[in-house]
Amino acid sequence: MGNLLVALGNLFLPLGNDNYVNMDKVKLITAANAEKVRMYRIERNIDKNSVNFFNGSSDKETRSMILFCDGSICTSSVSAKSLNERANKLAKEIKVVVAKSEDDLD
Repeated sequence: MGNLLVALGNLFLPLGNDNYVNMDKVKLITAANAEKVRMYRIERNIDKNSVNFFNGSSDKETRSMILFCDGSICTSSVSAKSLNERANKLAKEIKVVVAKSEDDLD
């Protein structure tokens, strides 16, 4: 199953640099650079030392930003395209039905 990581029934998406996030908590994965992340944090009053911000890029170039359902954010040095491909692949591997709208759930 490749990079599939399941702990206590939760599916975790690998972000690179040995960082993982719970896919159930992810609201959006978007392309970003350091400046875009900085502006997003300023607009929402999120300090870089806040519990609501995690720099998953470490010392590498920031290529994506992950927004969570609770309003917190995380950065990654992996591109948003790659992260979305990983998420879709993992969802298919465990046969999770990803609905595009509430109508698809019926």
